[in-house]
Amino acid sequence: MALAILLIVAGLGLCVYGVRLATGMRRPVDVLGALLAAAGLATSMLGAGRLLSQRFFSG
Repeated sequence: MALAILLIVAGLGLCVYGVRLATGMRRPVDVLGALLAAAGLATSMLGAGRLLSQRFFSG
């Protein structure tokens, strides 16, 4: 459960930082910010999947 919460918090943090970069910077950095926001969203979705299903990621 701690891993799921860590993934959600880290993913949302990356998403917020990526959106701030994408909307506030010039051309090369805004593309990287958009990619960072998408990666953060995917990370938080993995955390939500881990939180909802206990067998998610179990080996």
